[in-house]
Amino acid sequence: MGEVLILIGCPQIPVQSPLVLYIADFLQDAGHRPVVAANPSAKQLIKTSDPKSHYVAEYKDVDKTIGELAGGTISYPLIISLIHNDAGLTYTATTSAVAPKALLISVLFGEHAYDLAEEIEYPTEKVVAPVTHNTRPLLTKLDEVLEWAVLKI
Repeated sequence: MGEVLILIGCPQIPVQSPLVLYIADFLQDAGHRPVVAANPSAKQLIKTSDPKSHYVAEYKDVDKTIGELAGGTISYPLIISLIHNDAGLTYTATTSAVAPKALLISVLFGEHAYDLAEEIEYPTEKVVAPVTHNTRPLLTKLDEVLEWAVLKI
């Protein structure tokens, strides 16, 4: 099976790191290789949580990855973006524009999750819950979306 991109930004909200590892574990069980594109701080938090690379074996710089997507040097059939602020929304909108053939899932969390979800104008499947510390409200919907998404790619 192929690679799937998990796109993350600022690690300000505590649920982001466990969500990345949860999604990566799901993808591996489904036979896909998770690749995480992140800024340096977010990357370091995930690496600290997964020091032996059980869940994520490859990390990329988020800006460079979006540039490579735009240039056509890389592609992913599925991109899962974790969003909790305007910057995350902008990165995801740009990713959607430069990778229109990819199936895109936008996972929105944090205090303003519903407001951010209303701002989305690009094609995506939304998973939304205003959580900051407890992943549980996101997981049921996320599981449903991931199950059908991996079957489509």
